[in-house]
Amino acid sequence: MKVRLTRKFSNVLNGIDLSRYQQGDTLDLPGRDAEMLMAEGWAEPARESMRDRASDGQSRKRRKKQR
Repeated sequence: MKVRLTRKFSNVLNGIDLSRYQQGDTLDLPGRDAEMLMAEGWAEPARESMRDRASDGQSRKRRKKQR
């Protein structure tokens, strides 16, 4: 699950290592870790960027052509 780090008070929260990340970074985490960060107010669901939408659209087009 992708979340955006909105706050960072330490490098670790309940065993989740955040040492490589900064506030504003988007993280792709297991659902449980993402839920923990959001519940603690450290993260919010990541919005899909235009680039993500464009690449997803290309993937869908390729899948349709393969059928």
